Amino acid sequence: MGGHVPEKNERRLAFVIVDAQNKFFVHSSADAEGNRTAHVKVIAEVARQFRAAGRQVIFIKYDGIPHDCDGNTPDGERIIDGIPSDSSDIIVHKYHMNSFRNTVLADAVQAMGCDSVLLAGLYTEYCVMATYWGACDHTLTPFLLEGGTIAFEEKQNRTAGEMCKTFSLAEVAANLAAPAARPVLSADPWAGCAVSSK
Repeated sequence: MGGHVPEKNERRLAFVIVDAQNKFFVHSSADAEGNRTAHVKVIAEVARQFRAAGRQVIFIKYDGIPHDCDGNTPDGERIIDGIPSDSSDIIVHKYHMNSFRNTVLADAVQAMGCDSVLLAGLYTEYCVMATYWGACDHTLTPFLLEGGTIAFEEKQNRTAGEMCKTFSLAEVAANLAAPAARPVLSADPWAGCAVSSK
């Protein structure tokens, strides 16, 4: 007999924003550029909700050079306009599509007392999906933020939404207000965890 499977309002969510860096828009598609503003507004709103609930936001930053770029620049490394950062944010650096591969992401999520990840960012069909499936290898349940992922082609967002578990804006708000979904932290949650911050 299996154990209890938590409902959405029982999930202890960590909000993870994948690769929301300017360098990924150097040679982006018309779909990605066209839908960027709407998706960025959703990401920013959920980040605001998490911070208002006293929860940290995790940004994943890709330190490599994207295939269509000549090199990294200070502007390219910055978080895209419209997604505000905060001194409480956690920054996890990566070199692979899967944000869990050879990084401290799983440690950071678990140290926050969370059992699930809510993913946003770009690109849906590449790094976001690789991270979605990678979460399962760390006994974390992944969810996509509806309207919070940016794809090269918007149809990929629809496909991802059909394939994957998701949270809507209303469900995020309900989760953050639910007592059962509040992470339980130890006295020193970061002890032994090598996580970089801004």
